[in-house]
Amino acid sequence: MRSENEKIKIVIAEDQKIILHSLISLIVSFGDVEIAGTASDGVGLLKKLEVIKPDVIIIDVKKPGLTQVEVTKTIYEKMPWIKIISLSRYYHPVYIKEMLKNGAKGFLSKNCSLEELHEGIRSVYNGKTYFCSLCSQVLYTDYASEPAADSIGYRNLTKREIEIILHLSDGATTKEIANTLFISDKTVERHKSNLLRKMRAKNTAQMVKVAIANGVLII
Repeated sequence: MRSENEKIKIVIAEDQKIILHSLISLIVSFGDVEIAGTASDGVGLLKKLEVIKPDVIIIDVKKPGLTQVEVTKTIYEKMPWIKIISLSRYYHPVYIKEMLKNGAKGFLSKNCSLEELHEGIRSVYNGKTYFCSLCSQVLYTDYASEPAADSIGYRNLTKREIEIILHLSDGATTKEIANTLFISDKTVERHKSNLLRKMRAKNTAQMVKVAIANGVLII
């Protein structure tokens, strides 16, 4: 627990510069939190942590380099005292559970409120697990729901399939996705075929719409 005048030291790992600068401004405005450092990718974050010893990390990074899950796992194994909050634009229950399993203590949607961002930082710093209201609802629905035999297959998506959907929603081509995820074009196409079947979609645009409607990702 921090003393009355002691600020919570935060490192922000965010690969989009505009969002990074916005987060810095918002977090500094809280008054009881200070920015100890920033990073734009997972590798850079791990190097930063060799020098900076923050209380909390807010992370949203993608490849190239290490994935967000891989970075979280590494930090948790080597520096378990650091509290990790995932800040993400997509919040499928499979992804949330994967982050939790690998050491994350908080999960915030990029649609969360300013109050939830502040509360999330303070909560994980004080040893609690925190979810914004949107992520809490996603987890509750996933836990409570028993899908019918003919229901849509979005609840059975793999972590890789969720990554593919995220890149497709950004307009990435098969070649670009393959290069980013270090897999072959054929593997990407196979994942896309599986996704079209699971999401019961006729094309990529419809698949992305179904993903958004069912909480697989947000835009």
